[in-house]
Amino acid sequence: MKSVIAAAIVIAGATSATDAAHAQGAREALRPCTARVVYSEELPFAPIDSWLVKVTLQITPQNGAPYTTTLHDRMPWQGPPPRRGQAFRLWCDPANPNHLQLASGVAVKSVF
Repeated sequence: MKSVIAAAIVIAGATSATDAAHAQGAREALRPCTARVVYSEELPFAPIDSWLVKVTLQITPQNGAPYTTTLHDRMPWQGPPPRRGQAFRLWCDPANPNHLQLASGVAVKSVF
């Protein structure tokens, strides 16, 4: 019985170590980037207390070619929606253009 419990602990530890290695590998693939709002649109039918926005961003990785991506998500109504020309920093993976992460670690959803 004790050997079964010990084996389960070892397997759980190996699984969590593998997950941590994959997360570290994904983090290493991300590079610092600058995003600039090319186009922003407020859409109708947002849930109460939120804006529904569609934003086209130009992502420029350090030492890389810029590319564009479109995001479609809702945001709290207290904050202003993104405006054309607004710029901010984030983490991006040029090999996977839809994988964006804000500097705070929050993943950015991409629908398109």
